[in-house]
Amino acid sequence: MLHRIITDPLNYDSSLDNLPCHFVAAFGAGFCTTIVASPVDVVKTRYMNSTAGQYKNAINCAFTMLVNEGSLAFYKGFVPAFLRLGSWNIVMFVSYEQLKRALMMVHGTWEDPH
Repeated sequence: MLHRIITDPLNYDSSLDNLPCHFVAAFGAGFCTTIVASPVDVVKTRYMNSTAGQYKNAINCAFTMLVNEGSLAFYKGFVPAFLRLGSWNIVMFVSYEQLKRALMMVHGTWEDPH
């Protein structure tokens, strides 16, 4: 279902534009966001909570983490971050799509009625 929307956007099938599709897409967006943002957030938090002079800068903090703890150290706290971002994305995107669908039913189009 989602695969068809992604791989063949020119042959868009509106029957696939439904709540389960929006839920899965929002869930995936939350997961991807967490994958990208988590390392930056972990380094920022560790750098801000460090004692004065422990790290020269944020890049030194990241390098020290990588050398001493390995790459998985950048994903500490991944599950809570994903639960926060994933749930927010689901609520936001599903609400947006449902409101958009309601407006399209009332106005007949998504365009500005003026």
